[in-house]
Amino acid sequence: MTMIGKGLAGAFAALLMSGAALAPASAQDDVSLRLNWLMSGVHSIFYLGVEQGFYEEEGINLTIGEGQGSARTVQVVATGGDTFGLADGGSVIAGVSRGAPLKAVLGVLNTSPFGISFRADAGVETIKDIEGKTIAATAGEASMALLPAIWQANDIDESQVSILNVDGPGKLVAVLEGRTQGLLAGLEGQVVILNQRGLDQTVFSFAELGVNTEGLTIVANDNMISDNPDLVERFVRATRRAMEATIADPEAAIDAAMAAKPEAERALLAEQLEVSITLMPSPVEPDLPLGQMSAADWERTLELVTAYQDVQTDLPADSFYTNQFIAQ
Repeated sequence: MTMIGKGLAGAFAALLMSGAALAPASAQDDVSLRLNWLMSGVHSIFYLGVEQGFYEEEGINLTIGEGQGSARTVQVVATGGDTFGLADGGSVIAGVSRGAPLKAVLGVLNTSPFGISFRADAGVETIKDIEGKTIAATAGEASMALLPAIWQANDIDESQVSILNVDGPGKLVAVLEGRTQGLLAGLEGQVVILNQRGLDQTVFSFAELGVNTEGLTIVANDNMISDNPDLVERFVRATRRAMEATIADPEAAIDAAMAAKPEAERALLAEQLEVSITLMPSPVEPDLPLGQMSAADWERTLELVTAYQDVQTDLPADSFYTNQFIAQ
């Protein structure tokens, strides 16, 4: 090769290297996640995933939005308003049964967060002791519809249990003031708040009383699952990494949540997250890989919501969820 040829070749190589250096990074998929409610401890999982770069490493630019209840989240994801959502299993079944085209693709909390909490001084040592007592509840809350299943599973005479119907904040006031002996309470919600208020409690979870329903799940639209399974797989993979990191370092997860919402109450978020971590495994198959959902949990959820809630469907349990995006 002549000196001129060598010079041109070197210049061409330099130009290629320069072009490579100036080339834009791979485009990120803009993805939105709609939470089931206002920020609570369990939601710190997703904020930690963003902060640690787990979603970015999967080519995802994630935006997290607070929610207005699981039913609303199901509607928004079903219509394509958000890419993914966080919703409880009962709401997923109800939505799909009414035509919402979506499925749960990852189990975040596979144990139900529903519970009944009593003042420790109420003399309730076993759930059978609820007879003769009054509990506070809010009309329309999902756990209230499942109370007949609690009565049946635990041989309780429901005529001996009084229900005081009050609004959400009123439930807390009623039990704090001693107007009721107990209340329907989320294990990671009202139970934590009452604990922070200094109330000694005796708590029974619906799961231990034989009435477990699938807890919080990640849902995706059927079109997304069929047309862009790679994105769903990447989102699930990043979220599982975030769940693992949260279990390993809950304080870091709370730091990430506080950075996103500085006005939040740190101690409350931390205790909520502590409880939520205990609800991640399935109560019937606790050794399943993180995030994998149990067929038995979905079958039981379907049985309960069709028997005790306003849900009618002939669909089998596996119509409402899939584990296909979880590496075995």
